[in-house]
Amino acid sequence: MTDDVHHDAPDEPALEREVARYRAMVGTGAAEDAALVTGGFDAGFADRVMARLEREESLGRGLQLVFTRLAPMAAAAAIVIAVLNLRGTPASGQSLVSRAIGLPAVTLASAYSLDNELLAWGDGSQ
Repeated sequence: MTDDVHHDAPDEPALEREVARYRAMVGTGAAEDAALVTGGFDAGFADRVMARLEREESLGRGLQLVFTRLAPMAAAAAIVIAVLNLRGTPASGQSLVSRAIGLPAVTLASAYSLDNELLAWGDGSQ
């Protein structure tokens, strides 16, 4: 059985040169920039992570921007709909909230019609 893994591997002097270059980078601090530090949890790890996160755009900031633009428009639309519902429905025993959100009046006839619709739906004869 032949071992093909060593066939494609670089020769040892090349690996030794790469290790020496890496050790020199670690000594000068250039390894942080190249993300080659093996001891990722060394002193200052949390500071490096927080600095990188501050540089990057986050999803939260984007959502906050969308929310600050969309929320006032949604609140204005809800107020307009509530006013239109209040103006278009008579005050026939319904509460102000029920009228504002457009709930239909609850009567005995509407309750029976809902019950009949549910029974018809359960029978499959809808």
